[in-house]
Amino acid sequence: MDIQWKDEFALGIGIIDDQHKKLIERTASFSRAVERGDTDGIGDTVNYLLAYALQHFGAEELIMIRNRYDRFKEHRDEHSWFIKEVYDVYCRMADPESLSPRELTDLRDFLVRWVLDHIMQKDRDIARCLPPRGAEKK
Repeated sequence: MDIQWKDEFALGIGIIDDQHKKLIERTASFSRAVERGDTDGIGDTVNYLLAYALQHFGAEELIMIRNRYDRFKEHRDEHSWFIKEVYDVYCRMADPESLSPRELTDLRDFLVRWVLDHIMQKDRDIARCLPPRGAEKK
C-alpha cells in the first residue's frame, strides 16, 4: 500500500503541513518495511511514530486550544486513542516474532487509512475553523 504526500493534503498551516509531510514519509517507510518483512525497519518506524505522534499532536492541540476549537476534546481523544494503539504495537515489537505477517499488513493498512483520514477529515476541520491569516484575535 503506497502513501505519499500530495498537495491536496495541505491545510495551509505551515508547521502542521510540514509535520504531516514527515508523518506521511514515516508511514511510507513503515509500509515498505512491512512489504520487505524488515522487522528492524518496522520497529524503528514504530518507535519514531510514537515519539513523533506525541510531538505533532501536541502542536496541533496547542493550535486548537489557542483558537478555542469547539471539537478540541473529541479531537484530543482521537489523538490519545491513536497513541495507545501505536504504543501497543511498540510493546509487541519487543518480540518482533509476536506479530504475524498478516497482523503487520493489517497494521500497515490501518495506519495508512488512519493518517489519511485524520489529515483529510479531522485536521481539515481545524483549518476551516481558524481565523483567516492576518485576522486579529479580539
